[in-house]
Amino acid sequence: MLDNDAFEVWCDQLKLQPSARTLVSQIRASEPVRRVGGRVSVSGQYPSLKMGKTIQFESHKLELPAIEMYEAEAEVLEYYDQPIRIPLCFTNAKGHSVRTYHVPDFLVLRQASVEFEEWKPETRLIKLAKQQPSHYWSLD
Repeated sequence: MLDNDAFEVWCDQLKLQPSARTLVSQIRASEPVRRVGGRVSVSGQYPSLKMGKTIQFESHKLELPAIEMYEAEAEVLEYYDQPIRIPLCFTNAKGHSVRTYHVPDFLVLRQASVEFEEWKPETRLIKLAKQQPSHYWSLD
């Protein structure tokens, strides 16, 4: 993990806007916004050496391998599970306005980027893109 000085240098190198810097700082200082549960798949906790704490996963087939990848990649500086509740407004397939929240699986800080990552099976994403075309979309 980055100490405070290294974090500030990293933010400067990425030229993060003050609002982005504040958001990432808040996530770094916070606990996950929700606890994962074993609704359908196998959930658990991974003892992260990189992060110095346990990281939640909700899928042993997708999220757990993602965590293992984050742990092994030198480019990944830090990663946070269930990092934020993002308010969304979109029109559903029936034309109704929908307001909801989305919790990304991870926030990942890499040497040259910062991004939210969502780990879902491709078949599920294709189905979601058809059901909720304003929320999910396909690049096909």
